[in-house]
Amino acid sequence: MGPDRSPSTGGDAPQDEQLELLRETGNGSTDPNEELLLREEFGPPDANGVFGAVKGEP
Repeated sequence: MGPDRSPSTGGDAPQDEQLELLRETGNGSTDPNEELLLREEFGPPDANGVFGAVKGEP
């Protein structure tokens, strides 16, 4: 994708265009105790390490 082309919209961009949009931001955790805060808010992570909404809540 060159400077004269805008990326595809609607989530249908080809993988090569998506790759060109990826960049390292240098952002790490916003809080040194992020995992603890997530556990307090959402409970333990699932088998994939993903924290989710408490069951029964939207």
